[in-house]
Amino acid sequence: MKRCKSVWNRAGAALTLTAALLGALLAAGCAAPPEVSAKAPAKAPAVGEGGADSAFLNDYGIEVRGLHESAHGYILDLRFRVRDPARAALLLDGGKQVQLLDGLRNARLGVPQSPVIGGMRQTSRNHVVYTDRDYFILFVNPGRAVQPGDALQLAVDGKRLGALTVGGETKR
Repeated sequence: MKRCKSVWNRAGAALTLTAALLGALLAAGCAAPPEVSAKAPAKAPAVGEGGADSAFLNDYGIEVRGLHESAHGYILDLRFRVRDPARAALLLDGGKQVQLLDGLRNARLGVPQSPVIGGMRQTSRNHVVYTDRDYFILFVNPGRAVQPGDALQLAVDGKRLGALTVGGETKR
């Protein structure tokens, strides 16, 4: 019986030591200063510059902030701000199917679906739309086929809304 207690004491001491080391490593990682990037922050597209962004604003009530790679290129992240809630309702309706169409590869990039939380996009809950925040829609990019600089078409239920150009990976 005495030998059994000795084994449990050693195991407890090892567990305590492991927990202490793990806590110290986590605390050191949290206390590390953030990396300073030499790059200037990316400029969001201006509303009045013309092109696709102003077409989205005039026709669908949104200001496109950008379409960027995420998750090492396997996800495309569309960010936009609602300027006119009535016209933007088409994009924020959870019942509508939103896709990016790639004419070069004849591909349709859809919104990934999770069995627990649903589609990886923001929708208007109880038909409340806020104009002071950015909304997102994530699209799959299997095999990282779509690269920065590629032109895509945004479509809702098969209706083409406008052209978008993919930017680089988002740095946060």
